[in-house]
Formats: sequence, C-alpha cells, structure tokens
Amino acid sequence: MRHTLIALLLLSVGASNAQDANGCKDHPLITRYLGATLAWCEEQNHVDYAIARGPVTGYKNIDLWTEVKGKRTRLYYTISGTVSLRDLYLNYQSALKRAGVTILAEGQQDKSTSPEVGSRTMIGVHFARNDFPPSVGINLLKGSATSAGSFYIAASMKHDNVPAHVVVSGSQYTSEVKVMMVDIIEEVGIDTDKVQVDAVWMKQQIEAYGKVAINDILFNTDKATVQAASLPVVAEIAKLLGLMPELKAFVVGHTDMTCTLEHNLDLSKRRAAEVVRLLTTVHGIAAARLEAHGVGPLTPVSTNKTEAGKQLNRRVELVAR
Repeated sequence: MRHTLIALLLLSVGASNAQDANGCKDHPLITRYLGATLAWCEEQNHVDYAIARGPVTGYKNIDLWTEVKGKRTRLYYTISGTVSLRDLYLNYQSALKRAGVTILAEGQQDKSTSPEVGSRTMIGVHFARNDFPPSVGINLLKGSATSAGSFYIAASMKHDNVPAHVVVSGSQYTSEVKVMMVDIIEEVGIDTDKVQVDAVWMKQQIEAYGKVAINDILFNTDKATVQAASLPVVAEIAKLLGLMPELKAFVVGHTDMTCTLEHNLDLSKRRAAEVVRLLTTVHGIAAARLEAHGVGPLTPVSTNKTEAGKQLNRRVELVAR
C-alpha cells in the first residue's frame, strides 16, 4: 500500500520554497510543516541505517535498535516564529499515525539530559550511529542553555510496496528557531550483484539536485581500473547522457581518507579520468561534454572511521556544468 496521507496531514500545502537550499525539495512520502525552510538535503544509496527504538540505558548506549539498509534521503528543516516544539511533535505524530504506519518509538522531552526517548541525549546516541556531515550547519544537537526541548519519532510502513522507514527528530535551537531532521530510508537497491542505478534515476537526480552521486562504480584497490562488474553502470551513465543531450558534466572522483592527501587527490583524478575515457572511447560520448576532476577525501558525505562510511565516501559524482 502506498502511504501518501503523511504529506497531506502536515498542513503544509502551499508552503513557500523560496529560501530552500539549492536543489532541495520535499520527499513525496512526507512533507514539511507550514512555514518551514529546507536548509539542507542529501540522498545516498546503499546506506546502513540504525533506528533507535528505546531510551538511553547507559553511557552513550541504547539497547533497542532496528537496522535497515537502502536509499536514504535526509532533509533538514528550520522554522522560525511562535509555533511550539510541542505543536511540531504532535503534528508529525498525528500525521504518521493517521497514515497507518507502525510506530517504532516516539517521545518529546523538555529536559535535554533525560534518558527517555525524545531527549537530546537520546537523539545524540541515535545520530552517533547515523552521523551527518559536520560542515553543513546542522544544529539539531546544539542550542543555547535556555532553549530546551526536543522530540523523536520513528515509524515503518510500505511505500509503493517497498519497506520504508521515517525518522523525525526536532529540537529548540533558540527561543525563536526550531530545527528538524527527517530521514527517509527506502529498502531498495540492496542486491549488490546487479546494476544499482539506471539512467532514468540519474536523470531525476540531476534535474532535482544538479548532481548525482554514484557509489556503484568500483575500482581495483588503489588503482584507476574500473572493475568489470561496474562497466554496466558506466553504460547507464552513457544512456543518461543520451537522455540529456544538452548536459555537460564534471566527472568528479572522491576517495576516503586512507593514505595521504596528495595520493588520494591524484587517485581520485585518475579514476574520474578513466570514467571519462570509457564514456568517450567505448560509448562515443563527445569529449567536450565531460571534464574530469578529483577532490580526494575533501568532501566526505560520511565518517571515515567506519568501513560503511568509507564506502559512501568512495564515489564518482556527475555535476551539471
């Protein structure tokens, strides 16, 4: 069953997107509260995500978790004005429950140090396992001493017959500003022995965000040789360029932080150049449409302290010129 009621019950029809971050938009499964601004967004495939389902039971520990994997969409909202954090919590809670989802955990707490579901302490433990980039200005776990209050709701459902999970976290950043992180995880694209991306999906990403991140192009360790199993993904990029004949793109290589910066900058550039070579020599894409660059580990999308995080950081991005 497809759940669309979540979006319809958040009183957000007609909300202005004028101040939204470039390329960001609401997810079709759940939309924003009226007046909220979408300040940051991110979309990644094949992400391991741990959903906290209980209170803090020890130092930075929660006993109850549900672990899922799939396509993760992250949406960070800010909202200013007189609306209370309690109103935000009750609105999201009501919308989710009326949509018939399964609630995994829910709670709203005024005391940040409370161990209960919904406190900043509890939310902090949750996001320690599902961290966000430190450089994008997310203030969910920050705020002045007088700006107490936070909430957390986790739910599971079916969306287009695919298991999906929604985690909504909110907090009072200042007396006038509330912030919310909405994570949507759809359990798609998990089978690693098949092509994980296709031209149509990449086209949607380019049109929505001006870029698309591809984690499915695998290279031999510490080399710029594309593995044979990833060649169908390169073919899908060629199809994308056929679907969008006016598109010119930067092909940008990214690495994790293993080895030195100089080594990774060189490696990422050689890997990007190899993708360009395959597209031009094998698939006949005009060389003038593509430009290879490498930024090494300088723009991570996840932590480099875990193997899962490193895997997300090792990617090729197409950025519309």
